[in-house]
Amino acid sequence: MNKRPILLFAYCVASAFQVYSADIKTAPKITDVTVYLQGASVFSNASVKIPEGVSKVILTDLPTFVNQESIQVAGKGDFTIINVLFQQTVERTSIVDSLTKVKQTLTDKQKELSYTKDVYKTQIDVLNANKDIKGTNANLSTIELEKVLKFYQKQLLDFNAQMYEIEKRQEKIEEDLTAVENELATYTDKQNKCDVVVTVSSTKAQTIDLGLSYFFNNAGWTPFYEVRVADVDKDLQVIYKAEVYQTSGYDWNNISVTLSTGNPTLNGTIPTLDKWVLQQKTYNHYGRMKAEDNTEMDLMVFGYAAPVSKSAKVAMATTNEKTTSVEFTINEKFSVKSSQNDAKVTIHDYSMPASYIYRCVPKLDKHAYLLAKVTNFSQYNFLSGNAWLYLDGNYVGTSYLDIAQTTDTLQFSLGQDNGIVVERKLADDFSSKKSISKNYKQAIAWNISAKNNKRSNVTIEIADNIPVAGNLQIEVSDVKNDGAQVDDQNIATWRFNLKPGESKKVTLSYIVTYPKTMDLDLR
Repeated sequence: MNKRPILLFAYCVASAFQVYSADIKTAPKITDVTVYLQGASVFSNASVKIPEGVSKVILTDLPTFVNQESIQVAGKGDFTIINVLFQQTVERTSIVDSLTKVKQTLTDKQKELSYTKDVYKTQIDVLNANKDIKGTNANLSTIELEKVLKFYQKQLLDFNAQMYEIEKRQEKIEEDLTAVENELATYTDKQNKCDVVVTVSSTKAQTIDLGLSYFFNNAGWTPFYEVRVADVDKDLQVIYKAEVYQTSGYDWNNISVTLSTGNPTLNGTIPTLDKWVLQQKTYNHYGRMKAEDNTEMDLMVFGYAAPVSKSAKVAMATTNEKTTSVEFTINEKFSVKSSQNDAKVTIHDYSMPASYIYRCVPKLDKHAYLLAKVTNFSQYNFLSGNAWLYLDGNYVGTSYLDIAQTTDTLQFSLGQDNGIVVERKLADDFSSKKSISKNYKQAIAWNISAKNNKRSNVTIEIADNIPVAGNLQIEVSDVKNDGAQVDDQNIATWRFNLKPGESKKVTLSYIVTYPKTMDLDLR
């Protein structure tokens, strides 16, 4: 018998198994991530053993929302990458099945207890509905009455006790349900997984390295700042920080992170004055006053509740300026857990020269706000973001660092400083109201004073409105502003220096003539 065909067939079968080997699964390890303001590019690698011939390496456990077009695979070794395929898989684990069964059992038990509770409530209602225990029988004896009362008492106490026990059990089941649902949530993203199938060909069995990169949207970083001033004769300290988040379903553990400015608010804003146009007041049906044009002036001031923040290890970054963006490569590795919103890292700590000035709008807010000015700020690569403010070591509130401006000077609002006292009072000896024919002629004068209770010299700016006539029936005359600068919005600004303990007063006065039929707000 010729055995050659049998041997040849066996050889072909063996060769086929060598050429088309079983799939090789491995979860690549994330090594570094570039996080954009929205989205992130993830870089990972895997070391796998492959046989001679053609084989498939399945890189598992990718986030479900990977941008398929962004997937890239590179290899290191003497082999050829034939094809790269993206696929989604749905995997139901035994843990998920067990948790789902526990959840259903708890839900059923909760319903059962609810039904039992309804029965006891009905019985209590029946007892209460029949509380007229004497009824039509007026001859009920004292002994019989006592027996009936004891019966009702025993029954009500028993029913209420049962209700109480049920409610305690319901509370415990509710706690258990919450725990199970939270546990199930941690597996949700991991059940609906994505894989990348890499088909490779090798002339020998060997260990190869595969590098995988991809982009996904569910990540990003937000800039924020700590702004500190020891005193108005010291440099300004700005600590540039970032809050990093990601919801991939997988934790980033001890990886290298680069933050990119590319993109594939207690408030400390100083109040500003608008042009003051005098108009006839109107009234709504509630009797409250409002301007005819419904204009409102927003005044946002500092709150004083301390911010909730976790301490972050200082890890400075290396800055790399690109054509359209800036990258900050954090010098130390750190971790970002999935769904974590407080992974904070320090980018840079700057000490920069600044000029300081106090500003106050006593018509709206009697507090003086400290403002720091920094020139040539573009060298710091700042982005707009919230800022925590500290003055002389004390937290004073938050502000917003607005980089979207065309000037070369950056202004930091550092909040209120109680060391500067400002008052605005009506000068009664000058202010008066006269009736002239069909008109009123009203003289108004405001005394505005400022005092420096600090130990250092300060510069202060005070702003107030000069009213503007809203129509031809209104006349504003005899304006005296005590040397103020007046802009095109008729806002008067006084600027002066104050030594420690020094005070200064300015006066703003004007006369307004208007018809008696009008009701003007001249305050």
